[in-house]
Amino acid sequence: MRHVFATVAACCLVCAAGSSAADPYPFGFPKEDARGGVGAFRIWHADGKWHLRSSTENSTGKKDVLMVFSGTVRCDGKLTVEPGKLEARGRVADTLKATADGKGFDFEFKTYGATDEAVFRAATTAKTLTFKLKIDGLPAPPYRVLVGEKSEHPDKSDFKLPAHPKK
Repeated sequence: MRHVFATVAACCLVCAAGSSAADPYPFGFPKEDARGGVGAFRIWHADGKWHLRSSTENSTGKKDVLMVFSGTVRCDGKLTVEPGKLEARGRVADTLKATADGKGFDFEFKTYGATDEAVFRAATTAKTLTFKLKIDGLPAPPYRVLVGEKSEHPDKSDFKLPAHPKK
């Protein structure tokens, strides 16, 4: 009897360790504002493309503080990225740079009462996207990362999503 209990307990521990909350549903633009009237990342998938947007347009004191949204997006396959809305000069100049291996990009968006955006597409053979997001040099609090039309949040600022999500 003790052997059966130990086996069941071990299986429960393995199952609990391997399980995680479902990935946020990425389809549709995240409409909800981040709590506290602060800037946020908005991430969504539409028409075969991913969108990563930094946003402070609805923030309290939005013209008082420059916010810096930065990070990386990596893919287990090839990925193409293009700028959406980015500034090229001055205090709010943004950077968006594809990695040398073509499997991701690094970015720094300086957002001041507006939005900045990268649009990217993963190769058909790709399985996973890995996001590492920061706001003002610190890991982005999950409540400031809004994914899909339900404005769901990942568990932490470093998270993964399927490269080709299913509706």
